[in-house]
Amino acid sequence: MLPEEAKAIAERQRRCFNELVDVFDRPQPPEVVARLWEIVASAELRAGAVVLDVGTGAGVLIPLIQSYQPSTVLACDVAEKMLQRVQDKYPGVRTYHTDIVLLALASASVDAIFMNGMYGNIADKPAACENAARMLRPGGRLVVSHPEGRAFVDQLRATSDLFVESLPTKEEFEALLEPLGLEVIAYRDEPKLYLMVARKS
Repeated sequence: MLPEEAKAIAERQRRCFNELVDVFDRPQPPEVVARLWEIVASAELRAGAVVLDVGTGAGVLIPLIQSYQPSTVLACDVAEKMLQRVQDKYPGVRTYHTDIVLLALASASVDAIFMNGMYGNIADKPAACENAARMLRPGGRLVVSHPEGRAFVDQLRATSDLFVESLPTKEEFEALLEPLGLEVIAYRDEPKLYLMVARKS
């Protein structure tokens, strides 16, 4: 994908998600919350960790991440209205209004990166993963997840005007991540949970 195409897709996503703040900022059903806890637990966070939530939206993962007592929670999103909601609810979170591809955190500065419920919306996935790998410390984890699973994403792809791609197979992730120094250590593709965890060597 050309940079100009990726930039145009990101701008379209920004406009669409700015209009959906109230839709995303709602209490989740208990069964979804339980799966979100599984997702956060997969990163094996330790107290004092630096954690990045990519495509944070209205911040559904943030209170779960905060329960692990990280030193710093960072959140990035292309939609500024989503980030404003996060800042209002969680003033201690440091927010970045940018695409993950362009996020310029220091190399080897982050212990865990979450891409929850948004990986299919990324226009340039190889560049996003390359930047994530650069920012992760050795031993750090990249978690790509969706609490409603693959079928939900594919249904959204079929019915939405948003840019959405299907979630990768384990083999596709291994081919993409291993050259970046990321080893896939967990992969679950279940009816109501998609979860991939990769560790930085």
